[in-house]
Amino acid sequence: MSRKSLDLTLDILKSLDRAHSREDILRALMPRLSGFGIEYIISAMIPQNRLSARAQKNFVILENTSEEWRKLYFSKGYMYQDPIVQATLRSTTGFAWGEVGGGDTLDPRARRLMGEAREFGLGDGFTVPLATLEEERGGLTFAGPRLEISPAQRGVLTLLASYVVGQTLLIDGGPTKHRIGLTPRERESLQWAAEGKTDWEIGELMGISQHGADFHLRSARVKLGCVTRTQAVAEGLRRGLIV
Repeated sequence: MSRKSLDLTLDILKSLDRAHSREDILRALMPRLSGFGIEYIISAMIPQNRLSARAQKNFVILENTSEEWRKLYFSKGYMYQDPIVQATLRSTTGFAWGEVGGGDTLDPRARRLMGEAREFGLGDGFTVPLATLEEERGGLTFAGPRLEISPAQRGVLTLLASYVVGQTLLIDGGPTKHRIGLTPRERESLQWAAEGKTDWEIGELMGISQHGADFHLRSARVKLGCVTRTQAVAEGLRRGLIV
């Protein structure tokens, strides 16, 4: 990493440490990343099962794209057609969108999606795959009409991606929370999760299958507006839903 890149990285990290909201995080990032052609940041976890548009939004961690694009993306179920999302699930290191494959290798739905993304200024991007301790997958994308990122700068962005997501989750515990109750089964499964039980153990304790336990935990997590099990347990404790 060059001295210039190191200084930029340290400057951004110090600014992120002072952030108290998602808006603060974006203000710390965007002016300093404009030299790369970056205009947008999109970070989310990737749900394993197909969800409604409303439920999908609970998995968003940080995003500054237009409201019009977000509405189109979720209402059309584009998450399940997005070649970048699929590449994020397959990859362990950061990748440029151009490396996912040319237009000829994408199916018609993916080509249409990428074409519409370009109309909203999302013509190019660099995506960093991320994973939680629970092995849930997600990522952070730096995007714009056209990016100028050197191989060395990929390392800077990879470091920043992990830090940005960590800081965002520390600030507000993830996506917007809703005051909503849990079913008795959801509450029970979350209680056992708080005690460190695995899905298999929770299923045995509740007299249901491992998949059933996983279903109740995921449902509780979505209702609480959390993207990881650890967050859901912490939120359940904070609200007094579990003890």
